[in-house]
Amino acid sequence: MNLEYLKHLLSLWTRWMKNDDYGLGYPKRSLGMSSGGASTEDTFDEMYDDLELDKVRTLNAVINELNHEERKAVHHFHLGSVAPMYKEIKYELAIENILKNITKRLN
Repeated sequence: MNLEYLKHLLSLWTRWMKNDDYGLGYPKRSLGMSSGGASTEDTFDEMYDDLELDKVRTLNAVINELNHEERKAVHHFHLGSVAPMYKEIKYELAIENILKNITKRLN
């Protein structure tokens, strides 16, 4: 994985973390009857979104495994939480660790 794609995943992770949809209520999509393999024009888009969501969940797990200060730095830069001391250095270390660990998990 390269840094540009990680930035993309971090932007998706930020939106995912700020989303307050907890899955309660009626489902966004429901199972329906299909008559022999018919697909809609947005089937591919839904599959792509599902794959990206899996990657975002993996990224969330990798971020949660960072040490406390690195995790605080990531949360500060992407979610606006309280900044740790030496936030830039800790953020750079966090990005290096995320790149290393997420590459192992996604490959």
